[in-house]
Amino acid sequence: MKSKQLTVWEAACIVTGYGIGGGVLAMPYLTAKNGVILSFFILVLAFAASWVLHMMIAEVAQKCGEGSQIVSVFSRFLFRGKAKYPLTIIFFVLMAVVLVTNLTAYIDGSAEVLAGFVPLSLTVSKLLFYIVAAAVVLFGLKAVGVSEKIAVTFIFGLIAVLAAASFFAPQHPLPMTPGTVRDGLSYFGMAMLAFSAFFSIPQAVEGLGGDTKKIRKAVFWGLFNNFILICVITLCALLSSSEITEVAMTGWSAGIGAWAQIVGGVFTVLAMLTTYWSISLALSGIVEEQLKLGSSLCWLLATLPSLILAMVNIGGFIDFLELAGGAVAIIVAVMVVPTYRIARREVPGTMLGALGNTASQIFIVIAYLLMAVGSVI
Repeated sequence: MKSKQLTVWEAACIVTGYGIGGGVLAMPYLTAKNGVILSFFILVLAFAASWVLHMMIAEVAQKCGEGSQIVSVFSRFLFRGKAKYPLTIIFFVLMAVVLVTNLTAYIDGSAEVLAGFVPLSLTVSKLLFYIVAAAVVLFGLKAVGVSEKIAVTFIFGLIAVLAAASFFAPQHPLPMTPGTVRDGLSYFGMAMLAFSAFFSIPQAVEGLGGDTKKIRKAVFWGLFNNFILICVITLCALLSSSEITEVAMTGWSAGIGAWAQIVGGVFTVLAMLTTYWSISLALSGIVEEQLKLGSSLCWLLATLPSLILAMVNIGGFIDFLELAGGAVAIIVAVMVVPTYRIARREVPGTMLGALGNTASQIFIVIAYLLMAVGSVI
């Protein structure tokens, strides 16, 4: 894909945009089942695990140099011997399926929102969202970075308006009672999904020219933006919603007033749009590295299948999210940590320092295995 240098904030917004779409909107519903105190501690744990894991990915991508997309990173550091080529192909296909599944989820989800506010059929809404979302990615990394920066800034503005209005709406007591172990695992799994921006990290590393200090800042702020959004959306939705809905914006905006439903709809579509940009940019880069085709053709191969799947209606929004979240969790838990260990041995230097030690690596594997469990129960 075409690329130019990113600012730290643009790189951070690409990371934020990847995770903002689905998991963030599901958090209030799951918080209601677990109580706000327990949920907050689980959220902090999920943020810590996610930050360490994303920094590991950033480090191996930086050490890989040219060809630093996630498939190429595994192909260089993890896949060895005669199995290297077939394993690379298998992993490439698996990643394509997972990412296309994600993209399909956001086309479906955004179309449902659009069709509720404008006199358009679901089919037309899906096509409209695809055209707007995919067009930006065609122009490459810098275009996505600038678009993400604008969209994320606008999203924070919308949330600030809704948050302020929440305190003028009828207030409801916050849930305090902890839920079951099953509820806690479901919350943890969705929190990890909300922070998941694995495949956007190589884009951030590339756009920042491999600068360690800038990469650290971009990864932290990219994830912390979502932490702030989760906390604000959860608190305000719980306070002002008479019914906590699975997609938080529905019940939250209904509790404030009719105008808030329009603002909430704009937020939801923007959140899904930013995620589509980040994921499709990552997939386009992976396809281009592996197939060695022109950037425009790789863009089409990365985005068009999601539109086709959305048009044939093979599943719902939450179904897609759960499938993609569980699959990615297993892949990350099994493959990133050993790749990181090999990369540290073969290429001197580390971004994480002591935080990249064996204890942290074990913690990461356990966290992502629990995410996989939480995504499917």
